[in-house]
This record gives sequence, C-alpha cells and structure tokens, in this order.
Amino acid sequence: MSFGAATKVATAATGFRTKAAESIEHSVAAASAADTPYWLADIAHQGVAAFNPNPPGYKVFRNVKDYGAKGDGVTDDTAAINAAISAGGRFGPAGRKTSTTTPAIVYFPSGTYLISTSIIDYYFTQLIGNPNAMPVIKATAGFVGLGLIDGDQYQSDGNQGWISTNVFFRQIRNLKLDLTGIPAGTAATGIHWPTGQASSIQNVVIAMSSGAGTQHQGIFIENGSGGWMTDVTITGGLYGANVGNQQFTMRNIVISNAVTAISQIWDWGWTYQNLLISDCTTAVSISNGGAGKQLVGSVNILDSTIKNCQNFVETAWQPADLSTGSLILENINLNNVPVAVKGVSGTVLAGGSTTISAWGQGHKYTPNGPANFQGPFTAPTRPSALLASGSNRYFTKSKPQYAQSPVASFVSIRSVGAKGDGSTDDTTAIQSALTSAASAGKILFFDQGTYKVTNTLYIPPGSRIVGEAYSVIMATGSVWSSITNPVPVVRIGKPGESGSVEWSDMIVSTSGSTPGAVLVEWNLAATSGSGMWDVHTRIGGFQGSQQQVAQCPTSAAVSVACQVGYMSMHITKAASGVYLENVWLWTADHDLESPTDERISVYTGRGLLVEGKNVWLYGTGSEHHSLYQYQFSGASSIVAGFVQTETPYYQPNPDAANSPYPSNLALNDPNYSSCLGGNCNSLGLRILNTKDVIIYGAGLYSFFNNYSTTCSTFPLPENCQSMIFSVEGSTSGLVVYGLNTVGTSYMIVKDGTALATVADNLATYAATIAYFTF
Repeated sequence: MSFGAATKVATAATGFRTKAAESIEHSVAAASAADTPYWLADIAHQGVAAFNPNPPGYKVFRNVKDYGAKGDGVTDDTAAINAAISAGGRFGPAGRKTSTTTPAIVYFPSGTYLISTSIIDYYFTQLIGNPNAMPVIKATAGFVGLGLIDGDQYQSDGNQGWISTNVFFRQIRNLKLDLTGIPAGTAATGIHWPTGQASSIQNVVIAMSSGAGTQHQGIFIENGSGGWMTDVTITGGLYGANVGNQQFTMRNIVISNAVTAISQIWDWGWTYQNLLISDCTTAVSISNGGAGKQLVGSVNILDSTIKNCQNFVETAWQPADLSTGSLILENINLNNVPVAVKGVSGTVLAGGSTTISAWGQGHKYTPNGPANFQGPFTAPTRPSALLASGSNRYFTKSKPQYAQSPVASFVSIRSVGAKGDGSTDDTTAIQSALTSAASAGKILFFDQGTYKVTNTLYIPPGSRIVGEAYSVIMATGSVWSSITNPVPVVRIGKPGESGSVEWSDMIVSTSGSTPGAVLVEWNLAATSGSGMWDVHTRIGGFQGSQQQVAQCPTSAAVSVACQVGYMSMHITKAASGVYLENVWLWTADHDLESPTDERISVYTGRGLLVEGKNVWLYGTGSEHHSLYQYQFSGASSIVAGFVQTETPYYQPNPDAANSPYPSNLALNDPNYSSCLGGNCNSLGLRILNTKDVIIYGAGLYSFFNNYSTTCSTFPLPENCQSMIFSVEGSTSGLVVYGLNTVGTSYMIVKDGTALATVADNLATYAATIAYFTF
C-alpha cells in the first residue's frame, strides 16, 4: 500500500515489434470465428481457492462463453461478461471490500464481444484473452461508462469503489479494445485503471477514432500507487494515455495518430522505456498545472523512438520553480520531430532527425548540489552485460505466456499429487514435480491453490513455472522458527549452478511464526533472460496467514507470533543474469480481508538483498521491512526502475536499531547504533561497496511515525525519519535519475554525511532530485 496524495525485446527502434503491434495491422472489427488453440484454455481447470468459504463450489477459471457471451459481434455481451466476473460471491467496487479468497481468471476466447456499458473489474481478477487470435471488445455507438474496462468504478457518492492505492493482484492481457464505433466527439475511454502494486496490463491493443475533435482516450489513470504496463499498442484518440499515479513503469508502448500520445496528469515519479510514438502532435506532455504549478514530479524516458511528431516533450519547467517537472531523456531517437523539448516560452531543445544521448532538467547533485540545470549531460556508460545483443538499449524480456506451446507441454501440479488446499503438506509432491518437469523439459503449471510447504523447495536450472491467478506457496513450520538461522522457502539453483529459470504469476507467503524464512533465494548464474515475472512475496494480512487483525493488531507489543520473515528475497553472490519484472515484496501493513482495510503490525527483517551481478529490476517494489527495503552490497552491474519503497508504519515503535531482527554482519546489515539525526527508521535503499548501478526512477517513502502521519505533512517538516537513502564504502559508477522521497529529512546520505535535504528539493507531495551521480 502507498499512502499520500490522492490525487512505470529491446531492439532497434525501427524494428521494435510486439504481438500487439503486429496485430493492430489486422482489423479490430472482426475476429477469427474459430478459436486458435491456447494452452490456458485447453488445460484441465482444477484450481481451488483454498480459503474460500466453499472451495469445492467456487470456480477459479471462467470462460465468458460459459456465462452466455456470444462473441459474434452482434449480440450485446455486456451482462454475460460481467456475470462471469462477479459469479461466486466475489468482491466488486460497489462493496468496497478486498479479499484474497476469491481469485479468478476470466477468459475470452477469440471473437468480437459487443458491449454497451463498462466491463466492471473485480478485486483479484485477471482478464485474459487468447494471444494467438486476440479477442476484440467492441463498444456500441451509444456506449455509456468510464472505460470499456473499468478498473475502479465510481460509485453514487462520487468516490471510487476502492481506495486505488489498495487495489492489488490483477491483470489485463491479450485483448483488443475497439472504440471506433463511438462518435469521435463523444468522450470515451478504453481502460480506466487507477491501481496499486502487483497489477499489470500486457499485450493489449486499443483502437480509437482519429476524427477531427476526437475525445477518445486509450488508458486513463487518475490516481493509485502502481504499477506495470508493457506491450501496449494504441491508435487514434485525443490522448493515447492520460495518466497520473504516485509511480509507474511503462515499457514497449506504441502510440500513433493521437493528438497527444501521453498526457501526464500528475505523478511523483514515472519511467517510460522503449516508447515508439509516431504521427502525433505531441508525444509526451508533462506541463499540467503550468509554470510554477506543475503537478508532475519527475519523468524518465529512455531507449525510445519518436517519429513524425511536432513536439517530443512539452514542459512548464522553470529554474525558479520548485523541483517539479524534473525530466531525464536518455538514448532517444528522433525522426522528423521539429521540437524536442517545448517550454512555456517556446523551443527549449531543437529536434529534427537526431539522437539525444542524455538531456535533462531539474535539480542535480554530482554528488554535491543542488544545482538547477536544463540541458545535455554525459550519459553513463551502460554495463555491456545489461544490453540487448547487438544493441545499445537495455535487454528486456516480457513475461512468457507460452502462446505457441501445446497443452501437452504442461504438467499440472495438482495432477501429480499436490493438493493446494492450504492444509496438506505439499512439500514432497511439489519437489518431485519440480525435478521431473525440469528434467523432461515440461512447463510446470501451478493450478490456483495455496500450497503448504514445511521445508525448502529447490527449483533446478531449466525450470519453467507458471501460476494460475497467483497460486501461493505458503511456508509454515519449525524449519523457519529461528530468527538467527535463516532458511530459504524457495531456492532457485544452487551456488555454482548455471542455466535459466522462468517463473511467473505466483506468490510466496508464510503462515504462522516464521522469523527465519528467506522467501526467495536466487543462486543461479545466467547470461540473461532468467528471472521472475509477476511473482510476489506477501507476508501476513491474508486469510490463512495467521497474521491478521485478531493476531497482530497495531495496539499490541512486538510478539513472536507476528515475526514472520527474515528476508523477502536474496540474490546471492553466486547469482548473475537475474531478471525481475513487476515484482512486489510486501510485508502487509493492513488486513486484506478487513472490510475497512484495518492496519496490522507484522515484523520482517529485510527486503531485497542483492550481492550478485548483472541484475535487471524493472517495476519492482519492496515495503515494510524493519532493516531495509533494498540493499545492494558488493554487487555490480544493476539497472533498475522504477523502484518503490515504504518504511514500516509502526516505526519507531520499535525503530530499526531496536528491531526484533538482530544485525547479521555476514549479510552486511546496516549499523543503526548511531544514525544521522537520531531517527533510525528502516532505509529505503542502501548501496555499499557496489559498482555500476543505474536507477531510472526511485520513490522512497516514509509516511508514518507510529501510525501518525503528522511527520509527512507537505511541504514540511518531512521528518518521519532522518535518512532513507544511504551510499557507503567504495561504491562507484552510481547514477540515480528521478529520486523522489517522502517523510525523510535527508534525501541522500554518503557515509553518514548528508548530501541532499528535503528542504532544498521540494516538489509535489514528494521531494524530487532529477539527477544524482557518484
């Protein structure tokens, strides 16, 4: 959860293609009458919602045609689709409640689904189409609603159904949205998507009217704390994307023939990677609010191509303003773009057909500052191991969907003996399946379920693992009882092993007191492309965790029962070539089953520890660990962005110096015996003895002091804690773009000395620094 103001395939740009980009060449007015095979539709559906009130009667996988949808392009399928989403006592926006007990995949076979009002998304829902013949959702001419898909429907009181920062665990994949039947002058939206973490949109096409005066917008986000989006193609409209959120990462976004491709409503920080924007008046506008009142904190754009647009970026930044409107452009190809950066008084940076190596505006620290700057600077040298083959762009790899793999390539974990019922010990069955599937070259499918394990699971090289609606591995038992003897729950490879692992769409959790649990330990060495996509750690706060309001209320003293994790994830010294995309390491701050999102106090030691090399961290977050959220220690060659953290809400009761988790010198834990300013809360990001780290956007937030928010009141005092970002030892080659902090007095500290204060860098609700290098 994020708290704060209400109101984130690399190839040469000319060759950048996604399935979504290719599919837009075909008509979205009709779809194949015969559904092309896709394994997810064809595999036996035997997932179980383990903690649902009626597991045998609850259906996880729902095909919309089983609920009456025709997909013939003639019948109004709105009611049938919404019935498929809501069936089974699920939690929608009207009820304003979240729950982990009703996970669902709502599947769309190929076809054209005519709708006249919005498809209303529910909590913990994945809307998935067939990627081999993408289904079309087509609006009628008289369509009524905010979004063909509405991710957080406004209710009769004028408020969204859910608090958008609390909307987790959902996806939209493999769909075409067709708004072209709606008159151009009628306001219309493809996807309304105010959202929190562990959410994603992937492989989606949105087609809108390009007619004069068009009022269509492809994606509308007005608030939230996200988020991840990739492989999205948008044509037409007034806005391709009209977006505002605390932080977000968006990659492989193709937009053409819009008036404004991307309109940034507001943000604290946003990262755009691999944009391909063409034939628009303006590619990216960050000027909302105007000079002196910009609502955009920071934007980073990298590895992108802009073609045949009048303006690349529109900004209202001025040197005398607060540190709003911070902007970094790196490795940008312009083709027939007369104005690269347009300011309030005209052209700031001329365009043409050229390459922008590195250009920015805002406050900079090199490492001392602040200094206002607006202009070019020397781009950092990117570690070659992090680049795509034959390219100067970073390597990226979208989440595998195994679209071309027949169903015979998959092995169901339940079919080979695991129960997933939340009570049976599935350790032996899972380990056997992991070993045999890797040996046989099969893809292991974790049917939806909660798989109780009582000892470490070992994932061997060559494994490919995919979950269903966020299947859960849940650790419990005495193996993890010692707070001084950490033991992995899931171990990927052993030290010295090499190879590749692909792991997607799952959650690793704990149940009961497990203070020695390291939820994920990554040892495997790889070149590239081995990693986790949409795999999250979730500690406490859900049905079955034994750490809900009844067990871990905020009023209670620290108890052993609520000490539940030594570390969320460890990338060890042996590991290399580790790729993380849309990964959220979350210690619960509130009870997901509570009707009022009631807060809880759950204690974990460490977030993500990186000691390896050649690591990609795209769209990751780490929250509410007592010692640190991210620590890079003795590591090398890391690219990250956007990274987002939150300090535990209970601190300083106890603070990091008095955490129930004792310091471990072998892991180079922070020494909080004396800290700058005497306010020793958990660090958001600590980098020590590490080289070659480039971060494209970071949001390090501390909203609370023992559950009070008076310490993070904008603009000052911002003193929930003294320091939140620490650089130490022999660290070199460090670059941070778009650093945003909340609630900390000092934004950057080097070896105990403050380099940057919040008072010097006030911006939006967050303080912002455009560029820091050391």
